[in-house]
Amino acid sequence: MTTIFISKEVINVFNYLVRSVDVEVAGFLLGIPSGNSIYVKELVVGDNLDSSPISFKLDPYAIIGAYELAKTFNLEVVALIHSHPAPPYPSIKDIAGMKLWPIPWVIVDSVGMEVRTWILKQGGIEEVLTLLT
Repeated sequence: MTTIFISKEVINVFNYLVRSVDVEVAGFLLGIPSGNSIYVKELVVGDNLDSSPISFKLDPYAIIGAYELAKTFNLEVVALIHSHPAPPYPSIKDIAGMKLWPIPWVIVDSVGMEVRTWILKQGGIEEVLTLLT
């Protein structure tokens, strides 16, 4: 089973952003994969072009910026992160997105701030153990 380690500082910054806007917040987590573990080091958030509280379309410049920043710091884009105005389970749209972005998807409940991570496998979605450090 894959485990993702995310610092409480990264989650606190993300939660602050979620609480300060009325739309879904989305971005990428940069870090270091090692075996079945992923160690998150940085958060990159972009504009939600959908301007919606129930969906997101990440600004392409943010996507490019995340990959450039990862390269600069010798990291990898290890996960996508976004908020939901509901429990942190992938929506139908999220599952479709996972086919395009086959990396772990960290979902943060914008009400209760619960954090869970999911990845698409051949048999469907699978939860990734999420540990806040």
